[in-house]
Amino acid sequence: MSDVLFWLHPLMQVFAAALGLWAMWQGVQRFRMTHGVKVLFPWRQHVKLGAWALALWLLGALGFYVTHSIFGETHITGAHAFMAWPVMLLAVIGLGTGYVMDRWKRRRVWMPLVHGALNVLLLVLVAAECWTGVELWESFGG
Repeated sequence: MSDVLFWLHPLMQVFAAALGLWAMWQGVQRFRMTHGVKVLFPWRQHVKLGAWALALWLLGALGFYVTHSIFGETHITGAHAFMAWPVMLLAVIGLGTGYVMDRWKRRRVWMPLVHGALNVLLLVLVAAECWTGVELWESFGG
């Protein structure tokens, strides 16, 4: 089972990153729209893409299972493992704020800004995770 997850973890996380970037691009369009630029904002698609990306990043915690099952411990991957914790926290916050804004639609100022800013930070951390993940993959002989 750990061999399957060894391959599945990076593939799933790269797929999540692609979804997250797509959702972020849509979020930027929404930001532009609220500042007077005429653009289309596919709300439902943004919600679905963002929710899937955030959920897959949370499932990335299975990486801890992979390292534990192969090596007998979880944080041997150093920065890659330690950065996973803020990624998971930001993903939960992103899901929560996104859910509130989708469920109770109204004019808001701060929640969309917090949602967007934290998700930009999340994508920066995900990019760092990808970088460290590639380094780990190469060191494990992937």
